[in-house]
Amino acid sequence: MAEKQFNLTTDPWIKVISKESNQEQTVSLITLFENADKYRALGGEIRAQDLAILRFLLAILTTVYSRFDADDEPYEWLTIDQQTLRDVGGLNVDDKGKVKKALLHTWEQLYDSGKFTEIVTTYLKRYADRFDLFGEQPFYQVTENEYNQVVPKKKQISGEKGPGTVAVKQINRQVSESGNTPALFSPKSDDFKNDIQLDELVRWLVTYQNYTGVTDKTKIDMPDKFSTSSGWLYKLNPVFADGNDLFQTLMLNLILIGDDQPYALQRPVWEESIPAYVDQRKKQQMPNNLAELYTTWSRLLHINWSDDGIPTIFSAGLPMFESEDAFIEPMTLWRYDKKTSRFRPAVKTLRSLGMAMWRNFGEYVKIESTSDQDQQHEPGLVHWLRTLRDKDLISEDTLLTLASVTLISDGNATSQHRLPKFMMTCELTLTCFSMRILMRRNVGQIGLLK
Repeated sequence: MAEKQFNLTTDPWIKVISKESNQEQTVSLITLFENADKYRALGGEIRAQDLAILRFLLAILTTVYSRFDADDEPYEWLTIDQQTLRDVGGLNVDDKGKVKKALLHTWEQLYDSGKFTEIVTTYLKRYADRFDLFGEQPFYQVTENEYNQVVPKKKQISGEKGPGTVAVKQINRQVSESGNTPALFSPKSDDFKNDIQLDELVRWLVTYQNYTGVTDKTKIDMPDKFSTSSGWLYKLNPVFADGNDLFQTLMLNLILIGDDQPYALQRPVWEESIPAYVDQRKKQQMPNNLAELYTTWSRLLHINWSDDGIPTIFSAGLPMFESEDAFIEPMTLWRYDKKTSRFRPAVKTLRSLGMAMWRNFGEYVKIESTSDQDQQHEPGLVHWLRTLRDKDLISEDTLLTLASVTLISDGNATSQHRLPKFMMTCELTLTCFSMRILMRRNVGQIGLLK
């Protein structure tokens, strides 16, 4: 096979909707961040894919702007190595109030300017080798040697031979077909279900790590048994801010500091070595930073390419950390478990599929007058938007739209396939966090008025 090249920083792979033409475009990471204000929104194959990619983009921005301010200068409490663009001095924060003020000032400057700064491009160029689909450390993959070092001997692979494969049609969440059960309502016929272009493969790689299912059975080798994760995002009831354009959407969801997310050194997966990452995941400890959380893998994936350019994808399950009281996660609703007195993500199921967002308004925005406040936990994102409003970083009349999109599992514990006909999207619009509610039945939204 001729040597393939595809780098996410410079090759187009992200689908966006142009504001000028209202047409779909495909852009690279650098192009997206340099022109985010020119795009209306992400425009991938499905909305759940857009959410997975949104979190991936936020991991990049959170990493960069937790280290550099809006003038592209390192924060004074960090010692940034110019080669790695990472802190090498060890986090030593004496004045937390000063840190919060500086980070909010960075956010305000970026928001007011309407542009991301050059440091984002500088960072992406520095880590371009980790965003290379065919590099020495291929993007969102492990090498064959790294794969074989962590799986049981009987699960090891050689070239395109070995157990634990998943087909392209399984990673493609529009199809979501295993080798045992044909997918109904598939947008592709049987002869083309495993056909895929490189840009589309990248989009589904990011999505698959978030919405996986459990049809594959290979796991990494661990002393104790563990259940294979279906993907972190698959087990949430997501909520995120949907802005007027892609820049505003990214900024409203860019949480640089918060009560549930105190300042921490960001550790996205591409900055970690594979052995170190696997060792950390074996501990099943909840990440203490958003970049690590947003780039959490559910699988170790290795892709072998044939001479004809056909991918064989090997997959090994990783242990996942617990979701109880995982308040580092800002983009989910929470449900109180009276038996354990703890909070869990309020997973969307078939039973609750028909429930409109406005009917569960109190789960999105905490209502102070309720008697069961101790059994409510407001999503971290909503709390972040409150902070922006309280600090006058966004005006009182700014129209904010909370959106939710999720894939619905078939409920089968041995597969957790996406139901082909069910993907929920809904919105809730508000102008301020007061308690007078105007219901708009025709669009299924809520406007909150002063």
